[in-house]
Amino acid sequence: MSSFTLIQKSKLNRDLIFKISTDVENFHKVMPDYFKSLKIISDSSNEKIVLEYLDFLGRQIEIKTKHVIIQPNLHKVLILTGPAKGTSFVETYDSNSSGTDISIEVNLQLNGILKFVPFLKILLLKKMDSVMSEFIICAELYAKSM
Repeated sequence: MSSFTLIQKSKLNRDLIFKISTDVENFHKVMPDYFKSLKIISDSSNEKIVLEYLDFLGRQIEIKTKHVIIQPNLHKVLILTGPAKGTSFVETYDSNSSGTDISIEVNLQLNGILKFVPFLKILLLKKMDSVMSEFIICAELYAKSM
């Protein structure tokens, strides 16, 4: 397992960026290049099990995830199936004077033959950081259309 933290800033206030990030039903509208569709298969008060169709690193994959949403600022995602089964993301959203600081603690777990590809973790770290930067831009644009 490999652990790392990604940090980004958004000019959106905490409540709005958190709402956009945790709106699982509509997240494909925020980042359509990556999230092709999301289907909620189980939904309780603060926990959702989601079937996600993704395009990542040029490959289309289907994974099942568990999203735990704790208001007002904590979003936990656990990958339940697929090549990264066991990977978790813990997102924290904290207000600052110009918007929101977003911290994502990633515990990356690769399975099968993928765990034997040494450069893959570095490539995934760079790609996740790039996708996170893109999410900020997309979320800020999406907020204008709300």
